[in-house]
Amino acid sequence: MLNNNQYKLVNVTKDDYDLLFIWANDYEVRANSFNTDEIKYDEHVKWFESKLKQDTSSMYILEIQNKKIGLVRLDKILAHKYLINYSIAREYRGQGYGTILLKLIKEKYNSNLLIGKVKKDNIASIRAFKNAGYYMRQDSEIYTFYSKNFEL
Repeated sequence: MLNNNQYKLVNVTKDDYDLLFIWANDYEVRANSFNTDEIKYDEHVKWFESKLKQDTSSMYILEIQNKKIGLVRLDKILAHKYLINYSIAREYRGQGYGTILLKLIKEKYNSNLLIGKVKKDNIASIRAFKNAGYYMRQDSEIYTFYSKNFEL
């Protein structure tokens, strides 16, 4: 369990529109996404407003010492089962923050099954999920990670 009070997940608000737009259009984020197309601002605003209203989607920003480090979004698939999407701001990559974020969200949603899907060449995310204690199953082009061990 992470006991360090400097790490926290805070709810995304409308004030985060622009920051999340910048993060979403980062070259590496687009390259590692399943949809690699650049995101247009008006589409982002429409999508963002829709996500904020949905009760099947939750978004959090990882903050460390009041610095915004990354985003995690959970989309409900079924009761107690969520798909994870996350990214770390460019200037904080390679410092272990992906692992911290994935551990924190796993603790926050500990009675649920969290599922992450990662392209096979996204080494940083594969490492972050493994280091955060997720269980891995490899398909041909995609690695799937689970927050709980069950019969895969």
